Amino acid sequence: MNPHLDLAPEIRDAVNNDQPIVALESTLITHGLPYPLSVETALAMERAVREGGAIPATIAILEGRITVGLTAEQIDQLAQRPAGTVRKCSRRDLPIAVGLGEFGATTVAGTMMVAHMADIAVFATGGIGGVHRGHPQDVSADLIELGQTPVAVVCSGAKSILDLPLTLEVLETQGVPVIGYGIDTLPAFYSRSSGLPLSIRVDTPEDAAKIIGAARDLRSTNGLVIAVPVAADEELPLDVA
Repeated sequence: MNPHLDLAPEIRDAVNNDQPIVALESTLITHGLPYPLSVETALAMERAVREGGAIPATIAILEGRITVGLTAEQIDQLAQRPAGTVRKCSRRDLPIAVGLGEFGATTVAGTMMVAHMADIAVFATGGIGGVHRGHPQDVSADLIELGQTPVAVVCSGAKSILDLPLTLEVLETQGVPVIGYGIDTLPAFYSRSSGLPLSIRVDTPEDAAKIIGAARDLRSTNGLVIAVPVAADEELPLDVA
């Protein structure tokens, strides 16, 4: 095990006993939502994972220690830290936060990296980054991480403000499968569909799990995306999402 990695006892036991674990990011807690909504949302996400039969593993850096499986108290303390005292950590930033003993919140890319270190195969988040519209050279680190880290990311696609066709092209170039869950088109975060067709669709969690398991058996070095659309009664029109 990596010397900079601290697994909560529940997570360590789950890894050792091959129980289902779902990694969760922490930028939502520190950068995405105001307090206390940030904490309420993070805890609601953990409850949803447990209700689905898995064990949640919220990930963050606490005084230089990469922590997998935050307690409710740690989530609350992280959310209440003063502005500017929690580093937003993608792959690039993790060595800085660890080396300097800082607090850090993991992005999609950072969470994928840590999840793989901890032998966690699945990570759930709202949406991934992509290619910025009008700036094709501005590619999110999330896409690069998906091309080099074997973790399945369950999300509602990418935000509609991004260049979604080019985002799909980058993922295809890197060999990253984008699998629609109950849908034939890429979700656009708050919207159920971007209108962009996907070549792969599954309709049951069992089929999604078979693909994830096969990727691990084949020792794939890239990740994959399970694109789950937002509920129909909660979506926003694509032109305002």
